Amino acid sequence: MALSARLAFPGEVRLKNGTALRGVSTPLETLIVGPKKPNVGPIPIYPMVMVYAPLKRYFVPLRQVEVDNKEIDLSRHVGFKLHQQKTKGSGKILAAIQGFVDKPEPFDEYGRRTVTLNSANGPLDVIQGVTVITPEYLKIMALNFNWESAFATSSVPVEQLDRMLRKVTRPNNPDDRLKIASFYIQAALYGPAERELASIAAEFPELVQRVADAQVSLAVAQAQELLSELKLRQSAGQHKFVYDWSKKFPTKNIDAPTLREVREITARYEAALARSEQAKARLGELQAQLASDPRVREIGPLRAALCERLNYSNLDRLDAFLKLVADPLLKPEEKLALAFSGWVVGSANAVTDIDQALRFWQARSLVLDYLRSAPDAAAERTAVFAKLEALEGVGPERIAQMLPLLPPPRDPAGAAPGKTVRIEVSAAKDSPATAYWLSLPDEYHTDHSYPLIVALHGEQGTPEQELQGFWGAQSKRHGYIVIAPEYVPQTARNKGYDFSAESHQIVIDSLRDALLRFSVDANRVFLSGHGMGGDAAWDMGLSHPHLFAGVMPINGAIDHYAPLYWENGKTLPMFTISGELDRDLMDRNVGTLMKFMQYNFDVIYAEYNGAGPEAFYSEIHALFDWMSRLRRGPPPKEIKVRTLRESDTSFWWFEFSGIPEHMKGINWANARQQPVHALTVTAKITPANTISIHSKAANHTVWLARGEGLVDFDRRLKVEINGKQRWNDFVKPDLVAMLDHVRIHGDRQLLYWGVLEFGK
Repeated sequence: MALSARLAFPGEVRLKNGTALRGVSTPLETLIVGPKKPNVGPIPIYPMVMVYAPLKRYFVPLRQVEVDNKEIDLSRHVGFKLHQQKTKGSGKILAAIQGFVDKPEPFDEYGRRTVTLNSANGPLDVIQGVTVITPEYLKIMALNFNWESAFATSSVPVEQLDRMLRKVTRPNNPDDRLKIASFYIQAALYGPAERELASIAAEFPELVQRVADAQVSLAVAQAQELLSELKLRQSAGQHKFVYDWSKKFPTKNIDAPTLREVREITARYEAALARSEQAKARLGELQAQLASDPRVREIGPLRAALCERLNYSNLDRLDAFLKLVADPLLKPEEKLALAFSGWVVGSANAVTDIDQALRFWQARSLVLDYLRSAPDAAAERTAVFAKLEALEGVGPERIAQMLPLLPPPRDPAGAAPGKTVRIEVSAAKDSPATAYWLSLPDEYHTDHSYPLIVALHGEQGTPEQELQGFWGAQSKRHGYIVIAPEYVPQTARNKGYDFSAESHQIVIDSLRDALLRFSVDANRVFLSGHGMGGDAAWDMGLSHPHLFAGVMPINGAIDHYAPLYWENGKTLPMFTISGELDRDLMDRNVGTLMKFMQYNFDVIYAEYNGAGPEAFYSEIHALFDWMSRLRRGPPPKEIKVRTLRESDTSFWWFEFSGIPEHMKGINWANARQQPVHALTVTAKITPANTISIHSKAANHTVWLARGEGLVDFDRRLKVEINGKQRWNDFVKPDLVAMLDHVRIHGDRQLLYWGVLEFGK
């Protein structure tokens, strides 16, 4: 792993987070072009790198680059050139476009089509012609304007590709035909490649050996892709798919290392199946040996529940039990205790005391009751907690071990793989009810922890369309839960995103509801959006960076609050996409993007050559690869944030309220004449176990997190606010605070062990 992290393929830039960007790299001084370009003086500074390819270019901070392999390897590319004739008067430059008026028509056999573009002067009819076809991209030229663009080969239907390829090749020329077959193999279009090779073999018997060699290449390419797919599906928790396909993996013309890897996958599943059956059998035998024990009334239902839910994803909870089940020194009840306790608190925390293990299960049931309680059911929670507190040997330490392994507390609301559902969210008192749309991945199971994408729709779309259209198929395949909140009222969609606290709260409430209903890895929650949804993604991501492992604004403007909040993104990975000819968007974003580059933020800016605002579905695989490498980091020891809204006052372990009145109700229309300055608030945990806060807000709340460099509960804690000491005492773990934070926020990965609140 360490070696692979240092390597990069020819023509590839590898970032520190492991993301690989294909193209030719060039150091760059600035993203600003034209008269606004800054005067950098006699010694230019290159804070970023541009990675250029015919389809797109990436911009990344120079210090985010780990390896830059500048060698270019074009041997893998099979290309076809198409001749296109410019029309008279085609010299007019398309400097900016605003997207397509209607869905573009298909390319004809000559590689031409007419599209209607939105422009500043109204609809514009443009004749496009394909000039180059490669396995990765098509180069496109306007025939009646001066405009060049490109898009991914994978986005062109095979029928259109085939018509164009046949037009520039000779059907009776074997070299041309083999070139087409090779193109299809390199483009991962294996069905067309297989059909083409079969046709060549029938029409050109003398090429039997060359066809056979090509078929070997095809089989190897298919096998490698299938093996990669099995590994992807395995990480996505789709174990039935992987096991079934590993058993019927093709063997003809496949190299030995690939087959060995596949056999190892099959063997691991079969070993897990055998261990599972062994565990069920031994649990039954051990229960039978305790037939006269009065505790068997409790043991029986627990064994049945455990055996019913046992699967590949949770089998590791029984590791301690399976390792010691044959130990003659352990009594039957001690072995059962290892299984029952390991199931609830994890194998590493299993105990041999059966009474203690049974208390763990009682605590598990009570914790679920607590988390399921309604917001206004304080008396119910008090009663549940009293029972929980009465259980011997079950305190905050054990509950902290238990919480990540619990099933989701709330009902799934009818959601199931392959089914898109709308889920209503209980709103706060005097607030209208809100809702979000949800899609679950294939083979969803509550004992596997899934990443989640919050998808915000654009002006012309709906939440359901955003969920199904852009993310749908790939999210199911990669194992991602997707939610699409109804964050903008239907009556206000034409007005765009309103940057309101209400929209923020709808998204946050939707996320919290999903965290409590489904098995979500809270350390892998991502925020995305198209168009006005991209505007919202910038705004919400920089307002609540602690909620997300990464943010993906597509055609999104860094507007209103976001440019003032840019420093909040210091620990927030960002991947943003737009078109080269979406000039207005670039003008709005360039200043903040430059700050991200100069201050070495974890940001990727992808710009598609010659494109205006689009969905950019071609980037979907790159987005999933980027997300697969990211996890939300641990709570920072120091928090420095900027805010202008009461809704943007919660960051990791620190919350505040009551910001100065003069900072509210900003008139953005006059913002240029009367510059707006955000409130800066800082909170820091020092090595002396002191929390130092500097803030002009009225009220402050500190959630006590444990971990390296965070609060030490074995030492006296001091809290200072604006230089004045507000606390100087020991703190004890507070189970109510821990459970209430989970009940409200839904996050069972990041736990808080206490809370301190300070007013004026």
